[in-house]
Amino acid sequence: MRIKDPEYPAAVELAVEILQKRAREGQTITYGELSAELKAGGFDSIPPHRGIMTYLLKDVCLHRNEDGRAPMLSAIVVNQASREPSGQFSSLARSLPFSRPENWSWRDEQQRVFARHREG
Repeated sequence: MRIKDPEYPAAVELAVEILQKRAREGQTITYGELSAELKAGGFDSIPPHRGIMTYLLKDVCLHRNEDGRAPMLSAIVVNQASREPSGQFSSLARSLPFSRPENWSWRDEQQRVFARHREG
């Protein structure tokens, strides 16, 4: 799958739904688990690392968050071994429109995601 594919927006929507459900439960999800859930939803060409997953997670963060102020939903997507988001997540967080401050941490962002989705 590529960003220009007509089904790409539907893959972003499904990823948002999957991550919002996990956030309501207060749970993280690994890149592999997200890839598997997307595959179960009909998107079998989104491998867990690099490539399209990188763009998908950026677009998940921008979903209904054009100004970047809302918590970055992909903060709950973690590496299976380290249980931390990839280094690309921190780079994204410091880029526009998110512009997280120097003292920002992905743990804080994760807690903001959980708090926002628990509220409803």
